[in-house]
Amino acid sequence: MTKKLAEKRPENVKKRFPNSLVPLVNGKALIKAARKHNAMIMAANMRCKLPVEGLVRASMASRAPLMYEIAKSELGYTEFTPQTFVEFIIEENERLGNTDVPFAVHGDHITVKSLDEVESTADLIAREMEAGFTSFAIDASHMENEKNLEATTRLARPIFEAGLNLEVELGEIGAKSGSAEGFTQPEEAQWFIGELDKRGIRPNLLAINNGSIHGNYFGAAHEGIQLELTRSIWEAIRPWSVDIAQHGITGTSLDKIATFIQHGIRKGNVGTLWQNVSFGIAMNQNGNALTTENGDYIKRPYRGVPDELWQEMMKWAVETKNTGGNIKKANRVFAPFFNVIPPDCKQRIHGHAYEEAVRLFEATHSAGIADSVWEFA
Repeated sequence: MTKKLAEKRPENVKKRFPNSLVPLVNGKALIKAARKHNAMIMAANMRCKLPVEGLVRASMASRAPLMYEIAKSELGYTEFTPQTFVEFIIEENERLGNTDVPFAVHGDHITVKSLDEVESTADLIAREMEAGFTSFAIDASHMENEKNLEATTRLARPIFEAGLNLEVELGEIGAKSGSAEGFTQPEEAQWFIGELDKRGIRPNLLAINNGSIHGNYFGAAHEGIQLELTRSIWEAIRPWSVDIAQHGITGTSLDKIATFIQHGIRKGNVGTLWQNVSFGIAMNQNGNALTTENGDYIKRPYRGVPDELWQEMMKWAVETKNTGGNIKKANRVFAPFFNVIPPDCKQRIHGHAYEEAVRLFEATHSAGIADSVWEFA
């Protein structure tokens, strides 16, 4: 990256990394480039270091801009802090020679479940901004709409004033209560974005409850993203130039993902898929974990971490009651072991992550749009 392009990076990035020319840019620029090219930005929650090399290489090879993201909850069960997360992403991009394919670092699900938590959550946002995050998702969706509006307004202001990418949420992802099984409704979204606008907050993205869940789909459960509802919500908020952020893509077919763009989805979060890749969990063609009749994960001996390490992880999961979806909590406990697995295991994880990422870049039409990001940076 030239010094001229380096000057286009956000002020917090230039301050945090004054001697780096790695193209960490405003997340807003990625969203605007995707809008121009009728594409969607893929956002990856990796949870450990293992798949990152594959993601970086795939982004560089396909020239697809990428968001690396970590949720507030993931800070509690991974080895990362806001500072070390950004540092690692920067280091990997530098090591692998990325000089001109822009990427963003996103604070995913910065969750606040009551107004009493606003102050501590604001502190997290401040720390993420200082660390070099360039995109943020305020999630006050656990509260009733009026309180959601109040908390979002207070938390989003410093992000908006800094000019960084802002995502807000209405309708708790995966919730099954209330009208239409808890799904977000177009009139709610119109009210929410309109009220934020009156308060001087103008988000770029709205995350909604449209039938997705976080994690793998177990047993008889299947992906149920409601695209017609999504499009109706998007049309209701288009007067404010707000697009949709789709959470919970793991387990969704590439064919369906390719249609997301036509329904207003401009950013798609992919998380558990990368954990499946790292752990070596068997998956179907949509990236959803396969399990035995007893609901146990199936480990592929030629994928992911060594089988011996996997057995230790499963023993720990049973003993600590962290089986099923809670296996995610193994990321922090076993991080020291992940980081020293044999080179051949690391390489197969990198290669698998690379292939999965390229498939997603192609499905989201984001391959080849990297240069356009600089127009908006």
